[in-house]
Amino acid sequence: MSGFTGVAAVVDAGLEKRIDISLRRRPSFTIMEMNENVDILVIANSAKTRESALRFGSIVFSRVEGHIDRPLIQVDDGIIIDWTGKSSPLCELLANELKCEVIDAPMTRSDDPDTGWRYLGGVIPGESVWVNGIVVGRATTGLVLISHDEEGRLIARGMDLKPTGVNRLGRFDVGSARVRSGTIRRTKPLHTRSLASEGKYVHLVDHNAESSVYDCRGAALAITVGDDTSRIAGNLLFRFGVPVVAITDGDEDCICTESMLFPGSIIIRVLPGTDDLVGAEVRSTLFKGESRIREGITPSNAAQIITRIAGDRFLWCKRTSIPE
Repeated sequence: MSGFTGVAAVVDAGLEKRIDISLRRRPSFTIMEMNENVDILVIANSAKTRESALRFGSIVFSRVEGHIDRPLIQVDDGIIIDWTGKSSPLCELLANELKCEVIDAPMTRSDDPDTGWRYLGGVIPGESVWVNGIVVGRATTGLVLISHDEEGRLIARGMDLKPTGVNRLGRFDVGSARVRSGTIRRTKPLHTRSLASEGKYVHLVDHNAESSVYDCRGAALAITVGDDTSRIAGNLLFRFGVPVVAITDGDEDCICTESMLFPGSIIIRVLPGTDDLVGAEVRSTLFKGESRIREGITPSNAAQIITRIAGDRFLWCKRTSIPE
């Protein structure tokens, strides 16, 4: 399974012993790695729209083309695509079983390497757009392109940029960036589960919620910085039995519709626009500039330390109803 929302779904379904969720890898890397040991490669995906499905498949195929010699099929929401043109019989069989439509590998809109612009497929006007896990703006049209200026900072067309998000993103590589739009999960789980955690480390999750499901498994505690980061990481880490202490300032983009925190978690609210500043001081003071420490810190201990660091910026603190 590639992708942090997929990892959450696997845990919810109780399939973590059947589906490998141990590593975070791009689909293209896994496809190339598996090529020599299989007969057929199948990407199972559930895209937001057909355009999103085609764009996703075209990006993956562009990265593996010339590096694989096995048939590559994409099974998506209602469609099946034969990207290598080698699997027509299997595609027909799958289409009959899954009641899907077989379509030819499309000629999709390409990026413009000469100007450095990257096209985002399947974006719906009004949706949040996030790059490398950071919300950087809101789409104004269905045609959104991103690039970077001479200093490596994000520029865009068809999107109103969010200055704080662009600043957090900083310099980035437009070609390899992980780009998404909309909410992180479009369906609600029928059930949710928490796996046991016996960790000893305390992790800092600073506007990098996507990585938390891999970096913080087995942690004793995670301290999260940012409203969206805290909500996403809190929901993900709920599945792995990890409480969080969240540093928030009320600037949420609502890209996560679930609201779950593991018992013992604490939400700290600071003045608007100051969660980044408090988070930076927490990293410097408590974590000594690192992202992980091995300390016997409980959520209550961490909340007291963060409250002192926040000083006059502190507004309120909310604890979960179940004690530590």
